[in-house]
Amino acid sequence: MKLIDKYLFRNLAVPLFWCLVTFTLLYVVYDLFDNLPDFIEGRTPWPEVVKYYVFLIPSALIYIVPFSLLLATLYSLSGLTRHNELTAMRASGVSIYRLVAPYLFVGLAASVLVLAVNETLAPWSAYWCHQFVRSQRHRGKINVHIAYHLAFKNERKNRVWKIEQFDTRTFDMRNVQVLQQRRDGTDDYKIWARRAEWLDRRWWFIEAEIQHYDRQSRPLGPPESHPWLEMSQFDETPMQFLNEVRDPEFLSARDLRNFIRTHRKLSAETVNRILVDFHHRLAVPWTCLAVTLLGVSFGVHTGRRGALSGIGLCLALVFSYYFLVNTFLALGKKGDLAPWLAAWAPNMIYLILGSVLLRRIR
Repeated sequence: MKLIDKYLFRNLAVPLFWCLVTFTLLYVVYDLFDNLPDFIEGRTPWPEVVKYYVFLIPSALIYIVPFSLLLATLYSLSGLTRHNELTAMRASGVSIYRLVAPYLFVGLAASVLVLAVNETLAPWSAYWCHQFVRSQRHRGKINVHIAYHLAFKNERKNRVWKIEQFDTRTFDMRNVQVLQQRRDGTDDYKIWARRAEWLDRRWWFIEAEIQHYDRQSRPLGPPESHPWLEMSQFDETPMQFLNEVRDPEFLSARDLRNFIRTHRKLSAETVNRILVDFHHRLAVPWTCLAVTLLGVSFGVHTGRRGALSGIGLCLALVFSYYFLVNTFLALGKKGDLAPWLAAWAPNMIYLILGSVLLRRIR
């Protein structure tokens, strides 16, 4: 790494660190004002509150990181411009594209990191936080971790599940009924069980009865009773049942794709809405790169306008971006735009605008 790269990275790293810390604290304080009455009324132990806010951070990165990157980039480049350091570097023969490369590299790395977190930690942590807040608001009244009367149809394997109670933490089921059908639609067998558990990556039915049927869906003798019934041929996983319970905002792009593949008979309108969410999950992390490119282009020009000008510009760019995001998502879910275009259009607009402005820098 050349000396100039180290200098530019260090010049960006310090304001970026403080921006990340500041916006994270602001996000936590904002959420605390919203949920503090529930924590006080529920007498929530402070270690659990701390755990809640640790779990809250991964899902907040999609807002915190782009905002921090944009403000840190504007601050860093405006400082270099104000002290004529960029002018000196360019006078020594370094092109503007070479100077902004470290900033774009950080934006790219941030996008990859946020994408990884968004597809792994964020859905789980966000759902945990959602359930935690619900449990504090309904403490002692209802068990928020139990889903009631869950129905699931595996259309690929012609299997229908009806579950009276499903525990979203342990994946235990109570009062389960599973109907296996043949390809022609006739019943093959049906299982009734008092409980079902996911053990050793397979389903075990406890206190179960199984009734077999002939080709006309007529019972073949009396049902068979089993204290423990292993059904290793069932390929449904607990995640598939959990995805039936969780709202789309708590699903990753992979979960949304699998949901569509599992439910082949969804209406075209429903599939379109899910596809918009799917592409949005993939597109939103790349906001980091888009705003960094735009911040680079504006940062060179705002060096002599002062810090307040940079902050005002940052707020304007962020709010305009999220206005575009909400507008295009609404158009996509109405069917007026293709799902991929509705999700990626804001990033494309900012990338094109940033590229044009960067080329105009002299």
